[in-house]
Amino acid sequence: MSRSTFRAIKGAFHRHRRALRRALLEPLLVGRPTLRDTVMHALAARGHLVFCDLGDVKFFVDPSDRVVGAWAMWHGGWQRRELEQAVSVLAAAGRLTPRSVFVDVGANIGTHAVYALRTGHFARAVAFEPEPHNVRLMEMNFAANNVAGATQVITKAAGAAAGTATLHLHPRNKGAHAIGGPPSDDGAGRIDVPMVRVDDALASIGISAQQVGLVWVDVEGYEPQALRGLSALMRRRVPVVFEFTPARYAIADRRDLVRTLAEHYTAFHRLSGAPDNRNDIGALASLDRADDVLVY
Repeated sequence: MSRSTFRAIKGAFHRHRRALRRALLEPLLVGRPTLRDTVMHALAARGHLVFCDLGDVKFFVDPSDRVVGAWAMWHGGWQRRELEQAVSVLAAAGRLTPRSVFVDVGANIGTHAVYALRTGHFARAVAFEPEPHNVRLMEMNFAANNVAGATQVITKAAGAAAGTATLHLHPRNKGAHAIGGPPSDDGAGRIDVPMVRVDDALASIGISAQQVGLVWVDVEGYEPQALRGLSALMRRRVPVVFEFTPARYAIADRRDLVRTLAEHYTAFHRLSGAPDNRNDIGALASLDRADDVLVY
């Protein structure tokens, strides 16, 4: 047997062995949550990050994050369909200002800002995120996607007034850190963070309400307070997507939120629904379950 033939046979054998090993192990590691979590926790305990190359976007994620990080690793992204649906609805309604600014409030690790810039409708993104570990990953993700020059990170929480707030940390869901109370029974971590009105923060960096094309708000039950800091944007009817979680709001906060939105907007769209599920803004008062809604 010639040397070249032997090397070809040896190479084929090793390729077959690797393919067989992957076929046997992948269902165990990916398909069984217990084993999958064991591997992820082992990585997290050693301070490792996971780099997810998802085609046109790339994200560094914390392997201990069971929601955004896990979805990026095992499902290829996080809420990209919802963002692209909101952009599509606004474009069809003629409500999307070309080459405008995307504002992400509660930006976590920057996935939505990257997705927004990838649509081609936005020239810049401003991301509000107060938790230092998330900020570090977000800045890494902006660099990995070559959008660092088109983004600005504001390391503050969003609220109705400037000041300081206590951010309660979720031990497993890095996107569920919350102001107002612990997000989990076993989560004891908390940090004090600066708070700012979104209107004021944008004005301080030279961005006017006319330049903003879409605001995305996901602040884990603190939406009524954060939206009060968007009064200048709402007066100009800048489209807003926010996580509407009525069960987490005080009755007065929910009533005031719905009334304020009805003063400035005429319609809302549930991003979990069909692409054409336009609703009159008044019907938001009867929505009794959590959903991402676009008001415009």
